[in-house]
This record gives sequence, structure tokens and C-alpha cells, in this order.
Amino acid sequence: MVSRQDIQATCDDIVREFSPLQVVLFGSYAYGRPTESSDVDLLVVMPVAKSETRRQEVEIRKRLERPFHLHVLVHSPEDLAYRLVYNDWFLREITEKGEVLYETPNFFLKPVKKEEDAMNPLTEEWVQKAEGDYTVAQQSAQGQNPVNDVICFLTQQCVEKYLKAWLQEANIPFPRPHDLQELLNLIVRTLPAWDAWREDFSKLSEHAVDPRYPGKFATADETAHAMHICNEVRRTIREHLNLSPESS
Repeated sequence: MVSRQDIQATCDDIVREFSPLQVVLFGSYAYGRPTESSDVDLLVVMPVAKSETRRQEVEIRKRLERPFHLHVLVHSPEDLAYRLVYNDWFLREITEKGEVLYETPNFFLKPVKKEEDAMNPLTEEWVQKAEGDYTVAQQSAQGQNPVNDVICFLTQQCVEKYLKAWLQEANIPFPRPHDLQELLNLIVRTLPAWDAWREDFSKLSEHAVDPRYPGKFATADETAHAMHICNEVRRTIREHLNLSPESS
């Protein structure tokens, strides 16, 4: 496993090379559950345009090559404050449970005023992501040469993101992993009728993994079932969120 000294040295290199405002260790090394395969996860808070965060993450990993897998998450202080006020549960866990390895003097996040009467903007992001999966799945299903594995994978992704959209809007914390059953468990406490989807979600969850590897291929019947459940979940959750049946 990665030593504490190596983790701190990595933080020190980031500070020297990139002048961040804050570096926070999160994930298994911060929460006391590391294994041999664990990444070293670092949140780096620094002035950066939102459109440049991914490029900056790649640049940090490139310039700080390590013999272990380094996962870097970059946010500007403005974007971090914005996402925290709207309850980005992943970032909230990092800021509450993570370990600060470096911080500039007098570092603080400027408070963001929350709009109370509108849909949570993070809910809108989940819906937008889900609709992207849905659109491509529909296009493939209606095309001349539908690829069943791709359609099934995208329907699972769409359902997962719509469940997270509902949870986000309901202000219910949810985990980052992709387990539909775990997400459903959180929802049925409020909407027990949705437990009727449990068996369907069990089948749909297989499509999150199987299409990635040879040996198993989705059948036409499985694809039709996946699209049916996806359509049903999408329609139901859009109704609950007071969204039109079709995306604008």
C-alpha cells in the first residue's frame, strides 16, 4: 500500500507545481479502509475555469507520475461552494470526512445564495445526463443495425441517473456507486410502490457489467425489456419532477 510519507510528498509536489488553495485526501486512504488496489484520491481546490478542470486533472497526473494510481479531482473554490450548497453528496462527504493535507492561510469558501423555489440545479444535471443516455439508446434501437449490448448498457445508465435525479431533488443522500438496488432501497422508504421494479432492476443491473466483456451478448428480448423498463422509469420520474414527458 502507499505510505503516508508518499501521500504527503505527492501533496507537497502539487503545492509546489500548481499553487492550489487546498488539497484534501479522501477515499479509502482518508477513511481508514485502504487495500492494495486502492487509489490515492485527492481533491485539489484551485482557481480554474470550469471548462478547464478536466484538462487540469490530466495535467497534474501527467506531471506527477507515481508508482501508484493517483486520482485527482479539481474544483475551483466557487464551483465547490456552489455544489456544496446544493448538496453534491459526493463532495459533501469529501469535505466532511476527508483529511486536509494542505491549505493556504485564511482559506474559506465564499457563501453561495441558494434559490429555494426552483429545481435543484444538480437534479437538472442528473436529468441532462440521463437524457443523453436515453437519446443514444433510442437512436440505436430505432436504427437499421441496433447494437443490443450498447442499448442495454445505456438503459441501465439512464435509469441509474434518473433515480439519482429523484434522490437529489428529494434531498436524500445517496452513494456514488452504480447499484440500482441500493438506490431503490433509499427511495422505497418514501415511495414503497416503486419496489415493484426490484426484479426488473436486478436484470437491468446485469447490463452495467456484461456488455464490457466477451462471452455474453444481450438478446433482442433482453433489449426490448431493458428499453421498456427504461421508458417506464423515465416517464414516472419525469412526472414526479414535474417535467414534460419529452425533454425540451
